[in-house]
Amino acid sequence: MLQTVLLISVAVALGVAALFIVGLLRSHAEILRRLAALESSGAGERPPPTVHDGGASTPASDIVGETLAGDSVKLVLAAGSPTTLLAFLSSGCTHCGPLWAGLGGDFLGRSPLPARVVVVAKDRSAESISRLLELGATAPQLVLSSGAWADYEVPGSPHFVLVDGASGLVAGRGTAGSWEQIASMVEQALADAHVPQQRQRARNSTRGRAARAHAALLASGIEPGHPSLHPGSVSASERERA
Repeated sequence: MLQTVLLISVAVALGVAALFIVGLLRSHAEILRRLAALESSGAGERPPPTVHDGGASTPASDIVGETLAGDSVKLVLAAGSPTTLLAFLSSGCTHCGPLWAGLGGDFLGRSPLPARVVVVAKDRSAESISRLLELGATAPQLVLSSGAWADYEVPGSPHFVLVDGASGLVAGRGTAGSWEQIASMVEQALADAHVPQQRQRARNSTRGRAARAHAALLASGIEPGHPSLHPGSVSASERERA
C-alpha cells in the first residue's frame, strides 16, 4: 500500500515537472519569435538622417589603429590635412548594409564627398574580421580603432564625422542611411564651415578696413569734411588771425 502511494506521488511530481518544462519551452519559443520579428522588421529600414551639433568646431583627434592585415596605422587630421569623412561602421550593424554596399559603387566618385573617405570599425575583439573582410573589400580605407570611437564619442553605427582639412576642426557629424543623404549633409556642413572664413577674408580686405575706420570716426563725432581729416589745410578764420 505504501509503495503504491509513493508511486502515485512520484508520478504526480513528474507530471507537474513536465508541465512546468513545457510552459518554459513555450515561453522561450515566443520570446525568440518576437525577437526574430523585430530584427526582420528593422533590418530593411534606414535610419532617418540626423545632424548632431555636439562636437562641431572642435579639434579633430588623429586616428590610431590597425588595418585588416594587422599593420599599424595613424591617420593625421590636423590643419592642412585632406578634408576627411570618417564613417563609423561595424560588422554587426543591421542598418549599415546599403552603406557597405555603396563603398563599391561609383557614387563616391560622383558625389560632393571629400577626397578622403575612411571607414572606422572597432578593434578585432569587438568585430567579426571575416565579415569585415567581406564588407570592407571595396572600402577606400578601413581602420580598426575602438579608441577613435571613444575619442569622437560615437553613440553607435552608422555615424559620420566630417573633418575640415583647412582648419583641422570637426565641421559636422550625424547619422544617415544612404550615401545620398550623407553627401547632402557633407555639402551643407562644408558650406557652413567656410562662412566664418569668408567673413574673416572680408574683414581683412581693403574695403573692409576702410568701412571699419569710417564707422570708428563717426562714432567719435568726426564726419566727412572735419578739419582733423585735412591737417594740411588752413581755414579762413585761422588766416585772418595770422
